[in-house]
Amino acid sequence: MQLLGWVTAAAFAPPKAALEQDLVAGTLQTALAEMAKGHALEAPVLPQTSLRELQAAYTALFVSNPAGLPCPPYAGMALDERLFGEAFDRLLELYRAAGLEVSPDWRDLPDHLAAVGEAIALLEEKPELARTLALEYLYPWLKRYTPVLQKADPTGFYSSIAVFLSKVLEEVNGETRAAQLS
Repeated sequence: MQLLGWVTAAAFAPPKAALEQDLVAGTLQTALAEMAKGHALEAPVLPQTSLRELQAAYTALFVSNPAGLPCPPYAGMALDERLFGEAFDRLLELYRAAGLEVSPDWRDLPDHLAAVGEAIALLEEKPELARTLALEYLYPWLKRYTPVLQKADPTGFYSSIAVFLSKVLEEVNGETRAAQLS
């Protein structure tokens, strides 16, 4: 779960120099390959895209779009179809139960995909809580918005990562259900 969280946090945070460094160094691609091995999947090959193109795509997909925001990057939008709903409150309770606090430096809502991803990555010592976060918050967002990203992402970067993470979580969800039945 730690890699899944890191990839989510890196890919869905507003693109800045750190993402550009990860892309140039191949760190993100390597993380995807590691995850793929662990789940018997093929890792996506990330498109060669400039930071400026990623920033423009991120803004149009997740921040502001005159035609309407295609993919609000908040788990609550996928679960409750609004911000500050029941899912938001449950997420804050889950963070508290895990001993996590939202950093005062974080300039967005705690149910932003990057924050959820970071929380999943930080919960290495609490794998059940990490799994819960991934399946109850990240996975519903991916199921709802991956098809939209596949149509609307001009770079292919966000959609390829979303498709891959969806496949990983589909497998994790199946494993979880199988374990519950046995």
